[in-house]
Amino acid sequence: MKKTFLNASLALCTVGAAVWAIGVAEDTVSKLHRFPPTLFHWLMIIGGVAVGVGLCALLGAVLVGPVQAIIARLVYGDINSRYAPVKARNRDLHGLHAFYREYFGDDVPSIELMRSWVARSNSAFILIHRITNESGLTVRQQLVGSFKLLPLTNEARNALDTGQVTGSTFRPEHVARKKSETVAYYVGDVVATSQIARGMVLAHLNAACTPAIDRGYPIYARPLTTDGLRVMTKYGFVQATDGKSAPQLGRICKLQIGKPPRRRSLPRRSGL
Repeated sequence: MKKTFLNASLALCTVGAAVWAIGVAEDTVSKLHRFPPTLFHWLMIIGGVAVGVGLCALLGAVLVGPVQAIIARLVYGDINSRYAPVKARNRDLHGLHAFYREYFGDDVPSIELMRSWVARSNSAFILIHRITNESGLTVRQQLVGSFKLLPLTNEARNALDTGQVTGSTFRPEHVARKKSETVAYYVGDVVATSQIARGMVLAHLNAACTPAIDRGYPIYARPLTTDGLRVMTKYGFVQATDGKSAPQLGRICKLQIGKPPRRRSLPRRSGL
């Protein structure tokens, strides 16, 4: 998503520069065809504005993440803390399972199933830690959020489209081991303990999903709360079974950015 935005900004700068160049080349162009002088004047203005907007967009794309983080920390009085994403390991899964149960009750995968997913994809679960510093030293590390992002095989995608599995019942073989097996992603278990933690979780989730979106992979999710339903509706998710109905609580949904790539023959909580 960020890459797409950067490309659009660069394109705007390029087009703007070309338009401006035509505007300043009045003498040369007039030798070929006579145009009103005001046309060149407006071309210079339009080109200059386009370049300016493109440059601002480029600057914003680079700075928006760090600036938002700084503002959030100032607004919520969290100046001495930073939020770090960490890949969950086997030793983290018992605590993470309890963390999920606190928010989602029994609608969570078993520890054994979570362990099988991590064995196939070491980034299956991402933990967000709030790290508090005093005098430059780390004095506290606390789990404040998490999300699940599973790379899926073609079998898993078909099972989701036909309603045969949910985010808590994927079999180990549904999780892709390598990029050549990946045809889709599943987002789930998005939780956070505070408003600022929620912002950080969603920021890291967005960054994690960007490569999938850029490649045109569909992203699946299942809203479990009204907040998760609102977010998915906002971003254009539809129900997976028919590809057009609006999201509903508890129903598998998907976000289809573009045509799925052909498989290569070689080897506060959001409540999603």
